Amino acid sequence: MAPASAFLTVDRNSPEDSQDRELYVSLDGHDSHILRYGDSLTLPIDAGPHDLRVHNTWSRKRAAFDAAPGEHVRFVAVNLAPKKVGVLAGLLGFAAMETRLTREDPGSDPPTPGA
Repeated sequence: MAPASAFLTVDRNSPEDSQDRELYVSLDGHDSHILRYGDSLTLPIDAGPHDLRVHNTWSRKRAAFDAAPGEHVRFVAVNLAPKKVGVLAGLLGFAAMETRLTREDPGSDPPTPGA
C-alpha cells in the first residue's frame, strides 16, 4: 500500500458544542468513526477529491473537498443544541440537535508518526 500523500483531521472541540450525543464521521462512503466531545480523528488520505459526511442520526452535513499532496485538511464538527432544549426534551423525550461542519484554514503540517 502506498503511503498517504495528505491527512484529514476532524475535531470535536468547539465550546459551542452541546457535549451530548455522538457524531458519526465517514469519508468517501467508507468506515464510520464515532466522535464524542473532545475527540479528534486523523486519517491518512490520498491527494484528490473526497466526500466527508458527519451526522448525529438526526442532522446530517456533507463537505466535498480536494486535498493537495502534503496538505493537512482540517474540519471542526459541532453538535448544537436547540435554543429551547429543555422544552423539546421534556415534550419529545429527546432534543433534535443540529450538526455543523466547518473547514479550518488549510495547512501543510501532517502529524508526526506516533504522536
